[in-house]
Amino acid sequence: MSEVSATMRYSVVIPIGSRHSDLAELYDEYRQGLDALGRPYETIFVVDGPQPDAIAKLRALCNEDDRITVLNLSRTFGEATALAAGLERATGSIIITLPAYYQIEASGIASLVSALDDADMSIGRRWPRAGGQFETLRRSAFHGIVKAFTGSAFHDLGCGARAMRKQVVEDVSLYGDQHRFIALLAQSQGFRVVEVDVPQSSKDRYDGGYPIKAYAHRALDILTVLFLVRFTKKPLWFASLRQLLFGTVAIAATYVVGHLVGTVV
Repeated sequence: MSEVSATMRYSVVIPIGSRHSDLAELYDEYRQGLDALGRPYETIFVVDGPQPDAIAKLRALCNEDDRITVLNLSRTFGEATALAAGLERATGSIIITLPAYYQIEASGIASLVSALDDADMSIGRRWPRAGGQFETLRRSAFHGIVKAFTGSAFHDLGCGARAMRKQVVEDVSLYGDQHRFIALLAQSQGFRVVEVDVPQSSKDRYDGGYPIKAYAHRALDILTVLFLVRFTKKPLWFASLRQLLFGTVAIAATYVVGHLVGTVV
């Protein structure tokens, strides 16, 4: 057993937006992976806005498992805010975030936790990864842009499975749609971040689309995060470049970068 898993208590945070799988079935799978860690843990579900069906499912789960806490936000704020609310409530020394829909096999949770023996944060990379050539190309293009701006060679920032030490949660703030970039924000604060290969769930499928308005918001979040990371030690450069950026590039980035991120799920 790893040094981390032998000594720590865990908090598991699962933000629930409009897209989510059957929560009872999903949690049953997660619980198998979490129980295998052999340490105490709590699970915090954060429901983003009015979702009576999700609340009903979670109430039933609470009756079966007293380790579950449910937070219900008064209105829809977005996944980053829901995640931040859960992280603030978490009491464990190690925080695990998991998506409310199928992305990874529960057996991969142990690998994320074990990686903290040599890092402050670990993020999942679904591997081997299913998908067609065009989807693979779009993911590669998006992560290529991220690497060009930040120098960080991650491969699956859209994966919601992560593990991190409490200090990361205390020092990194999330806004807008920036939950996808928490690894970059943590790196910019000096934390050690590693990417861990975890098995992709056979149920990891999404055939839905994204409205143009969503692309616009995501593009602006991407640009904000990338420039915050790149110019975090050069605030004057960042201030001037931000004005130029949003004045001349935002329209193009809305379509190009937003389209890329819209498909990175």
